[in-house]
This record gives sequence, C-alpha cells and structure tokens, in this order.
Amino acid sequence: MQPASRSRLLVRFGIFWLVVAALALTGCSTNVPLPLTGPLVTVEMRGGMCPAGACDNSVILERDGRVHAAAKPPNDLGQVDAPAMATLTAAIQATDWASLRAHPFTGQCPIAFDGQELIFEFAAGTATQRIASCEVDIDWGNPLFVALGPALGRWVPLPLT
Repeated sequence: MQPASRSRLLVRFGIFWLVVAALALTGCSTNVPLPLTGPLVTVEMRGGMCPAGACDNSVILERDGRVHAAAKPPNDLGQVDAPAMATLTAAIQATDWASLRAHPFTGQCPIAFDGQELIFEFAAGTATQRIASCEVDIDWGNPLFVALGPALGRWVPLPLT
C-alpha cells in the first residue's frame, strides 16, 4: 500500500471512530440536572444590633445534614436528622421558584429599624435559588419554608406560621 493511500485510510478510520464516539455520547445525555456540589441551604442573617455590633451570621446546611456557622472554626452547630433532610430536599425539588418570587416585598426592610433580613440560598438542580426577605414577600406557609423549620429552626429565627 502506498503511503498516500495509507494516510487516507487512517484518516477515514479516525473519522469513523470519531463519529461513532459522538453518536454514543449523544445517547448518554439526559435532561436530568446534575446535582451541585456544596451546601444544600445557606441562610444569611444580616442587620440588627447586638452588644458587639451588627448581628450578621450565616448558617450552612450541608447535603449530609451537618449544620455549621460560617464563622471561624470550631463552627459545628449540629446535625439535621434524616427525615427532616428528606422532607426539605423534596420541598426544594418541588418548589416553583418563579411563583415564590412573584410577590415582591413592599414594606420597609427590618434592617432599617434594628431587625434582620434573612437571605436564603437553596441548591436546586444545577442552580442556586436566592430568596431574600427584603426582596420577596415570603409566604412562610409555603411547603419549602415549612420544611425548613424542623431542619434549621434551632439555629435560624424563622417566623412561626
């Protein structure tokens, strides 16, 4: 076989396998979002007045149920039990985020008068959904926030419904 025809054969062989690989990978794609790494929920509390200054704090719920503060270690706060984690995870997955944000907050933010704003970040599918109490008129009876109570209520001051 001549070198030129051997080169063409190798090129065609390579292109053939490239097409086969591309078709195989196309069949592997799905519409199921890949989970994010990092925490399941982060709650930032900002504003308010404490003896040492502002009462800013963040509480982080990891996907394995561990709860810790964002402050310097040691910052472990506790553990959320499996049933509460399962309920919260299901609520996050079922939440209609656009509907939740459809009601803007129209009052005066509590940080203007020594209160606190709560800023929630939820890992939902491949995105992080942010809900801030001074931007959204939060329906505390929404299943998402009802599920958040048993999970983080010991560490985050959530309104009772």
